[in-house]
Amino acid sequence: MRAAERFEFDEVHLGTLVRITLYAPTSDVAEKAAQDAFAAFQSVNETMNTYDAQSELSRLAENRGWIRVSDDLFTVLQAAKHYHHVSEGAFDITVGPMVRLWRRSYRQRELPSEQRIAEAKELVGNHLWELDEQNQSVRLLKSGMRLDLGGIAKGYAIDKAFEIILKHGITSLLVDAGGDFRVGAPPPNTDGWTIAKGDETVLLKETAMATSGDRFQFVEIEDVRYSHLVDTRTGLGTTDPQTVHVRAPTAMQADALATAGSILGREKGEAMIERLPNVSVEFLPSARHFPD
Repeated sequence: MRAAERFEFDEVHLGTLVRITLYAPTSDVAEKAAQDAFAAFQSVNETMNTYDAQSELSRLAENRGWIRVSDDLFTVLQAAKHYHHVSEGAFDITVGPMVRLWRRSYRQRELPSEQRIAEAKELVGNHLWELDEQNQSVRLLKSGMRLDLGGIAKGYAIDKAFEIILKHGITSLLVDAGGDFRVGAPPPNTDGWTIAKGDETVLLKETAMATSGDRFQFVEIEDVRYSHLVDTRTGLGTTDPQTVHVRAPTAMQADALATAGSILGREKGEAMIERLPNVSVEFLPSARHFPD
């Protein structure tokens, strides 16, 4: 049997660099697997991109009543309901109107008015959207609502690409999207994939990890450091400087829980993770430096 060789591929998807590393018997097998995996990322982007007015997710906001959605979108929406419950409301994809408002504040470095925050809050809440599992449909109950899957879609795309590569008969692989990743069996003659985590490296296999926090995306307004992550309780970016690493069986699970943990903070975030099987979390303080 021919020994597996190492192959690496990278493309930009979902606004970040996606790297695929795998061990395959031939370059043809490796290239076809990577090509199909990148196509999965593109498909998720076309379905769930909040910046694209033509994406399936964006078009939901234009309709009232029940709308039948694709398998991919319905799977993620189901998971979003689940993680909203698990996080006691911290993970909330109806945050879209607040995210739009905060992006403007983030760019202009000025806080939104209390009136605008109050208006956005009227369009946010898990009770304002419903799923019909029998008919694979979703309904938004208020005009002006916007669902935002920024805290879960990337993890789903990683998982989908990962499963596609497995179907090509490749078991030793790594799919990394902007630092969130999922790894399979270890490379040949090793105990695991060498992964950088902060200032250290770890050996991992058959697991996923996602990182969330304000290490690279933050802004200082009126001497307060705000993250790009919006807390639906305040309508503003979170203000606890931290980086959250979550390990879980799937990248989607790690992605959603890392987002929720960042919003909950260390004490409540660790309590959430403790209730879940096969999941671990690490909270690290972010360096307190500010942009020029």
